[in-house]
Amino acid sequence: MSRRKMTPRELYETLKGVKAYDEEVHCPMIIECISDKGTISSFCKEAMISDSSFYRWVNKYPIFERCYRYSIMVAREAWEDEGRNGKDDPEFNLEYWRIVGSSRYGLGKTNRVRVEVDEEASPYTQYQQLLKQASHGDFTASEIKQLMESVNVGSRVFETFKLQQEVDMMKEDLNKMSQNHVNNIIPIEKAQKAN
Repeated sequence: MSRRKMTPRELYETLKGVKAYDEEVHCPMIIECISDKGTISSFCKEAMISDSSFYRWVNKYPIFERCYRYSIMVAREAWEDEGRNGKDDPEFNLEYWRIVGSSRYGLGKTNRVRVEVDEEASPYTQYQQLLKQASHGDFTASEIKQLMESVNVGSRVFETFKLQQEVDMMKEDLNKMSQNHVNNIIPIEKAQKAN
């Protein structure tokens, strides 16, 4: 669907009124947009949402995620067909074709890594979220290795922080005990010496 170019004010007013996720509208829309154009941005533009809203929908709505994953496969197959059909054509721009594959499908990745984790979650939960994202093929082998190493370091820091909190609480408890029971310690010491 082609939209006329909006002024910034018109675009702002339209974006203000954009409704939340609607399965009946957005699932067919994502299949059409990504199957035809192969990009998330084509869907985001059509739905008038941000990429962060898109990834939130992918994580929150299983049917939306399935439609997205399926449409990516359709788009990638079309891209591969284009390469097969154009390989013997002297006019075929092989370099551009490769760049499209790299940016859209992560082949020979040169683009940025998008990590879908809850920044408020514990490192253990983040680790699980990364594994889920990796199972969708969103990372290269080296990227997932680096991310997992980062999460492992984060886990150790988290564990150290929690352990230090426990040690600090124990110290505080000991201080309270010694302040509250200072008179009881002396008779206990005398009783132990007498025995």
